[in-house]
Amino acid sequence: MHMNIQQGGIFELINVEEPTTFTSSVEANELNVRESATIEGRLNAPYITNSGVLSIHSTLETQELVNDKKGRLFVEENVIGSKVSNEGLIELKKDLKAEHIESSGEIISSGRIEGQTLSFEGSFKVKDIRAERLDFILTDDCEASSITANDIKVDAKRQALIFKDNDHLLKVDHIDGGTIYLENVIAELVRGDEVTIGPNCTIKILEYTKDYKLDNRSDVLELGKITRD
Repeated sequence: MHMNIQQGGIFELINVEEPTTFTSSVEANELNVRESATIEGRLNAPYITNSGVLSIHSTLETQELVNDKKGRLFVEENVIGSKVSNEGLIELKKDLKAEHIESSGEIISSGRIEGQTLSFEGSFKVKDIRAERLDFILTDDCEASSITANDIKVDAKRQALIFKDNDHLLKVDHIDGGTIYLENVIAELVRGDEVTIGPNCTIKILEYTKDYKLDNRSDVLELGKITRD
């Protein structure tokens, strides 16, 4: 297959309809990738739609990123944006920081995912998640080292009107938040102000400042009321 090789630079609109490599950084108002695009530098584009394979060797700055179901996005350095919507695969070597992040696809990150609101209904394997509000619906197995947010909600996927999926789990070392509701979570430590442990959880240590509720289908090995510094 023919590979189109061209220099980077400043553009108004880029439509990638054939495999293309940009040999330096790219600035554009809008980037649409339908094939494969490799940028051997940084990418600054307010509006990005990816339904192909987009590889960026440096940083990515954007306002609105849409990664479609067929989209595969790989970024070597930090990603900064306003709104990120993912139905495909996003794989990051460093951090992702955006105000709003929605994902029904897969996110793999060696760094931190940070935002105001995070809404995930898919798969993720990340190091660190920080946000004001987190809303996760587990449709696949997920992993994180630490999760920190003011409002945390982790739900099992509803398979029917009554029954929920008990097969898919979130495994996490440390959860720290204000108001916390968990289902299908395996955690070493959960610390919060008002904590509700729903069904199908295994928590090694649960610490709370105000109140807690525990579903009888879950296990907490150690429980304690604490005060915050």
